[in-house]
Order: sequence, then C-alpha cells, then structure tokens
Amino acid sequence: MAKEKKTEEFSIEDAMKRIEEINGLLSKEGTSLKDSLALYEEGVLLSEKCRKSSECIETQIKIIGETDEN
Repeated sequence: MAKEKKTEEFSIEDAMKRIEEINGLLSKEGTSLKDSLALYEEGVLLSEKCRKSSECIETQIKIIGETDEN
C-alpha cells in the first residue's frame, strides 16, 4: 500500500513565528554548534519560502489590479 502524502499549506504567519523561535534559540547561551547549524538551516529555508510566497502574492495583486483597470 502506497503512503499518501499530506500537502500542508504554507503559512507565512506560522513561518515567521518559527523564525522568531529559532532566533531566540540561536541567541540562547548553551545551544550546541550542531543544534545551531540545524536551526540556522531551518531558518534560512523558512525565510526563502516566505520570500517566494510573498512574491507570488505580489504577482497575484498585480494581476488583480490589471484586471480591475480593464
């Protein structure tokens, strides 16, 4: 039986909350280098997803604006 993949919808708000958590953990004294690297990588990936999602939203707004003008 094949496993079904659940598609999770990306939320910029949730991603930003997680980035804030990551920032706090990275600022915390005693975080190991290994954990810091993993947190940093997660933060970079989330930031990139936020950037791409924002660009898509911006494009949609421009398209809607152009449609309203016609």
